[in-house]
Parts: sequence; structure tokens; C-alpha cells
Amino acid sequence: MYQSRDKVNRTLVAITLLDDTMITVSMRMPLSNKLGDALNSPDMFLDVLTAGGEQQFVAKSAVKSVRSMQMPKADQLDLDARQAGFADLDPHAVLQLGKDASADEIRQAYHRMARLYHPDRIASYDLPDEIKDYARAMLVRINLAFEQLRR
Repeated sequence: MYQSRDKVNRTLVAITLLDDTMITVSMRMPLSNKLGDALNSPDMFLDVLTAGGEQQFVAKSAVKSVRSMQMPKADQLDLDARQAGFADLDPHAVLQLGKDASADEIRQAYHRMARLYHPDRIASYDLPDEIKDYARAMLVRINLAFEQLRR
């Protein structure tokens, strides 16, 4: 049965091969959407998409380790703790805006900053985990700042 690409569940993973080469790809997930089920399936290959959108198949026998790169969903986080940590957040400073910015300028600044710090944008680069964590934290700050200003 044919299934189009946009209906396939995929997740961002970092795969370390036996020769210690690391690749960051989007891996096709089974219906259960669990990484363990994908790795323990009887299939001999992992169906992945590279950062350039090229479909490849990686032999499971060549894989040393697989690490999920997905951030937890917002409903999995402690929202009270998140908001308490950002109580002193200056949304205008985060979005690099003046205090008198219009709604359109706020939206444009949000999109500019979100593109700049979005983890998917830097996922294809071989960067230290600290930098990737920083980008994720900045995106959280950017989203919170935008939520505060658009009210």
C-alpha cells in the first residue's frame, strides 16, 4: 500500500555508526511512534531523511547508538515552573524591540528570532550539545516573550 511522505511519522535522531560517524536525520517511526519499537522491529534498515530531504536507508547492523533529538511537548513540561523561571523576562528585550512596537513589528520580530534560534535549523550542523540546548532555551524565551506581547 502506498503512503505519501507527509503522512509518515518521523522523529529527529542522532545516529552514531560503528565507525563513530554521527549523523542527524529524521527517522521514520512505526505506528506506535516509539523509538524503541522502530529499533527493535524485524526490518534490517532504518528509513531516514537527511537534512537536505534525501531519503536513505541505514543498515541496523552498522548502528552503534541512536539518540532522540526531540524536545518534550509543552504538555509534558511543568508549566508553573517554566513560567516562574521567566517571571522577570523582558519580552521587548528578548525580541529586540522598542517598547512602542506595533503588533505587526512584534510578529515580524518573533518570526525573525524564531527562525534564527529554531533547533531544526541547527540540527544538521555538528555542534556541541550545549549550543543546541542554548538554542532550545532561547526558542522557549522567544515563544514566551511573543505570548506576553500579543495579549
